[in-house]
Amino acid sequence: MNNGLTSIINYINEESEQQIEGIRSEAEARVEAMKEENRRRIEEECGRIREKAISGEETILQRGRASAELRKKQMLLTARQELISDTISYCMERLIRLPKEEYFDILKKLFSENVHPGDIKLYLNSRDLERMDDGIKKELMDIAKKAGARLEISELPKDIRGGFIMDLGDIEENLSTEAIFSDHDDDIRDLLSGLLFS
Repeated sequence: MNNGLTSIINYINEESEQQIEGIRSEAEARVEAMKEENRRRIEEECGRIREKAISGEETILQRGRASAELRKKQMLLTARQELISDTISYCMERLIRLPKEEYFDILKKLFSENVHPGDIKLYLNSRDLERMDDGIKKELMDIAKKAGARLEISELPKDIRGGFIMDLGDIEENLSTEAIFSDHDDDIRDLLSGLLFS
């Protein structure tokens, strides 16, 4: 896990701590509602099975319970996955909507952790290009110079939600928020699963 991802995960942790209790309560309420619905369905199904099992067909009852339990587990898993996906979307949106100074501090750190010597052309989205002032540009240029790189910030926007793309001539490094979140989807999901459901 690179330092850029660590910064983003740290940000997610800090931003989501305030929401975790609410999310956890919502998740627990959803799980309880699903459990109650499952209990009702299980009772209905078990009732029907009991009527058939009066003649001693215990195996039918056991299969019904196993089927209902499996269905309950599948519904709970689906609800958890939806909640995690919603949380990831929420955190990404919060990240790209940070106030200008905080947002560009994260971008500068991400750039400094991934800059390479040589010629670099940096692409951002149109919103970030409009918000970027001369001071931020100078800081990025200074970071590049320190690393032995020559930086050009393209005025042509890229269709990304946040972050940036570095064109190194023969290769591009996609450090957009969506690429970072996608590349580390399993790690982020594991982290959120631990925070929300442990």
